[in-house]
Amino acid sequence: MNDKKLSNLELLEQDIWLNFCYYYQCDLDEVSIVTENQSYIDKKEKIILKMQQNDFSVNEERTAFAEMTGGTLSIPVKPSQLAEVLIQIDNLKCKVNNLPAKLFQKQYSEILMAYVDTLGGFQLIQNQKLSRSAKALLAVKARYDKHLYPRREIIYRVLREQVVQRGRKWDNLNQAVNSVLDNLIKAFEVYDLEWLQSELILKQKMLSELEQSKPSVKQDKADLDGIRRKPRTASTSKKIVELKKELINLKKILNSKYPSKEMEKFGYKMPYSGGYIAETIIHELRTQPTIRSEIIL
Repeated sequence: MNDKKLSNLELLEQDIWLNFCYYYQCDLDEVSIVTENQSYIDKKEKIILKMQQNDFSVNEERTAFAEMTGGTLSIPVKPSQLAEVLIQIDNLKCKVNNLPAKLFQKQYSEILMAYVDTLGGFQLIQNQKLSRSAKALLAVKARYDKHLYPRREIIYRVLREQVVQRGRKWDNLNQAVNSVLDNLIKAFEVYDLEWLQSELILKQKMLSELEQSKPSVKQDKADLDGIRRKPRTASTSKKIVELKKELINLKKILNSKYPSKEMEKFGYKMPYSGGYIAETIIHELRTQPTIRSEIIL
């Protein structure tokens, strides 16, 4: 397992070095080779220190090629930004043996997303496997972020209601959040159920529309019902299969005893859920002075 963890980190590290040497004059030889040779490690560390100072000139070959083709070389990232990601990778490498797989994956994903943010998009990642992983993570993040604001509003609403009911504010955030935690979980469960039901209806509609396309690419004659449908492409067929699978999962979740808990098993990750709800909410409230002033003495 640790070998796989290190392999993922090394793949990411290699891509960062390749991108760095693509845009900047870099004297690090054989950046695609991961080695534990001490002199090589020392050399990388010196370069990272130099990167932190942005003390590198633009790659001359790339600049010359851009000028030959009538353009200019666009540099999307500073050396110091890539150095920061490399440092995060080194820090995670040091902890690999002591981290559970789930926690490692979380921290690795955060570093990969930091790299994507630094580049300005997953399209600039050179390794295709890494690029696909980043694209998938971005899709998950987009789904997660969609629920962030409404669930945050649920937190604020429940806290305000409880302040009114008890007639006074709490002494601190720990007391406030733990006092309303049961009510919050119930409110989140209502939200989850409503979202699951709406998602089921949406996906059923999408499937119905896709299935209206003809399975054959030939359309010599009108359909018996008089409707001429567009031919079904391979990507449409694939999407139909995916939707059918998702609908099965959604129905299983909705028919379960605890839909909110079942959601996570099928990859539907909601903000402020899981084993550290109180801690996550307290951390969020520390960054929100307005609501904090409304609920804390």
